[in-house]
Amino acid sequence: MGASLEEGGSTCTTIDEKPEYARIPPGRKGYLQEKVEHALQMPKIVYIRLPDGRTTVNLLKQVAMTLAIRYDENRNLDNKANKFLWQYKAEVSFDMWPTAISRGAEAPIPFLSDEPLGPGGQRHSVNPFPQGRKPKFLRRPDVIIVKNPADRWPGRGNVDRVGVSHRDNMLRLVEVKFPGDTWGEGQEEAYRMIAGDFKNRMTVIDVSDCNRELEKARQRALANAPALQSTKGRQRRRVPIRTIAPVTEPVWYEDWWSSAERHVEDVAEAVAPIWDAVHRGYTYLSEETSAFLHEQAPWIFTVGQWVEDKASDAWVWVDEKRQEIYRYTMEQLQAGWHEIVRTTDMTWELLKQIDWAQVAITTLKVLAAIVVVVAGVAIVVLLAPVLVAMFTALATIVSAASAEALAALALALGATVSASAG
Repeated sequence: MGASLEEGGSTCTTIDEKPEYARIPPGRKGYLQEKVEHALQMPKIVYIRLPDGRTTVNLLKQVAMTLAIRYDENRNLDNKANKFLWQYKAEVSFDMWPTAISRGAEAPIPFLSDEPLGPGGQRHSVNPFPQGRKPKFLRRPDVIIVKNPADRWPGRGNVDRVGVSHRDNMLRLVEVKFPGDTWGEGQEEAYRMIAGDFKNRMTVIDVSDCNRELEKARQRALANAPALQSTKGRQRRRVPIRTIAPVTEPVWYEDWWSSAERHVEDVAEAVAPIWDAVHRGYTYLSEETSAFLHEQAPWIFTVGQWVEDKASDAWVWVDEKRQEIYRYTMEQLQAGWHEIVRTTDMTWELLKQIDWAQVAITTLKVLAAIVVVVAGVAIVVLLAPVLVAMFTALATIVSAASAEALAALALALGATVSASAG
């Protein structure tokens, strides 16, 4: 019932499609195999030190798979914009609130972006905590495969949350269970409801390392690995973004992903927010990303803090001697914030709750990926590289500013402040 995935000549991994559900649609299995196999190469866990001193543990396999698919949703083989006209959609959020389903809808409704209408209609929201959700009535299946990639609608229902009509475009709901994953409370029943005819439109994949060879090989490699002191000479793995052909740009996963289990005691310190790279985590950045951040956000590598300069209507990064290192005018912050919201569906409340953020991969020219942690949940954010520094600055300002300064900043940026936090 499973399809064998060979890696490194001797490692056997399997994908088993549960027989009580539908099989992966013909011609689609290779794409999902690639993403799953890649995710298996990620470490089981990463230890993250939060601002209050606590250490949280995050599973990265699901994040790795989501990141690879979401990159495809944004870019095609020629690094041109796909604009979400893609057959696979990662972690679409669905509204499970009963009254939303009863208002003429035939199925749970996917949350859509507020981004201006584009080809194929509104894209799905990439905010995992979309505005308008009800607590405990939101579900995010791993993958939605659509019938027509020229139609951005990812649901099977007939209307969206504002009453606009749609045609059923859901070919398959796919849930991937990596080793150790189990169904959450009510999760399986909710996914059956989203899929409708679950025996024909829902696939559940159990991923296993059939002989634990991958785990054994990884443990041997980690046990014999030298301590990491420099990024020079490291062998890093290329991100498998495409099934058909490799990308031309050098795209890599950052070293802290693969080294997270190598230095258990150090990782809580080393894998730190990108805005604290000077203290922790700097040596865990790749040379490409280090150079990129030095160019785009040099203030990251200087001990200091953001202070408000009311006289010039700006925010300034000053070092320990109160010398100015970098500044953003309010006009720059406003333009950057509006573009971040447009491309990521970020909300002010979600930004305020970011505990930690780290650049995961970067093409340096096309898109940069940032993994952020909100309320213990790892989230993928894809941005144009020019926006990475702006996003980091805003997250840093928000994490340390007073309530009065935050309110003034939100007003100046035109940010919508909601009573319902993410």
